[in-house]
Amino acid sequence: MSENPQVKVWNDTVGGAWTTHAEHFDTQLQPFGDAVLDRLAVQPHERVVDVGCGTGATTVDLGGLAQEVLGVDLSVPMLAMARQRVAAVRATNVNFAEVDVQAAPFTDTQFDVAFSRFGVMFFSDPVRAFTHIRQSLIPGGRLGFVCFGDVGDNPFMLVPVMAAAAHLPMPPMPGPTAPGPFSLADVDRTTGILAAAGFSDVTILPGPDSVTLGSADDLSAVAQRTVEQNPMSGAGMMAATPAARAAAVAAAAEALAAHVAHDNVVLAARTWVVTATA
Repeated sequence: MSENPQVKVWNDTVGGAWTTHAEHFDTQLQPFGDAVLDRLAVQPHERVVDVGCGTGATTVDLGGLAQEVLGVDLSVPMLAMARQRVAAVRATNVNFAEVDVQAAPFTDTQFDVAFSRFGVMFFSDPVRAFTHIRQSLIPGGRLGFVCFGDVGDNPFMLVPVMAAAAHLPMPPMPGPTAPGPFSLADVDRTTGILAAAGFSDVTILPGPDSVTLGSADDLSAVAQRTVEQNPMSGAGMMAATPAARAAAVAAAAEALAAHVAHDNVVLAARTWVVTATA
């Protein structure tokens, strides 16, 4: 697992930001996970795997719907918070495992459903990864996930990150098919990946089209969370001087100020809700 560069990203670069601000991020992203759950219609007798479960909010939600749930992720700090959350609600049917889904088949259990909220866009070999996900499902099992459309159609990320980038040492922008938030933006490519991995009945529909980043009462806090949690600007924040970090947050806050509606910071998003059958 250590050879996968995503391990460093989600353990060292942005894992801390995601745990520190977990409640904010889960509030932002809940409508997107709910859109997938609406399509999957998980039943009480079913077993579910939550791929890229992060800090476990979706896994806990799934525990209230299904017989058994396993959350898998490669981020140690995020999994630690996920386990704390499950312990707090005493969900005895929910477990977690530190897993690199791309590396190898990851479970002896076969699940009825595989779910993911923005957890499947970071594979360098997506056919291999989705093949392992398909192998974790029973014949006829259901896959459902939400992913992002093109970067230009997601100003909720683009606006603050580009404003901050003027002050940060940023890594190169990944190509459109490289591991990253937008690697599954092309619906034809995603359909082909899933077919090559052994899935059928692939359906891709538009998901929620906006994100509420937080209250306009504290634009600096909203800006800092947004810049720190993005894999690209998060890496830049870690490498920057304190003065540069402060300037980046200030620039992002100024950019976000133009997107206040009803006392919240709201920007457009483009997402896809994808379902398929094993």
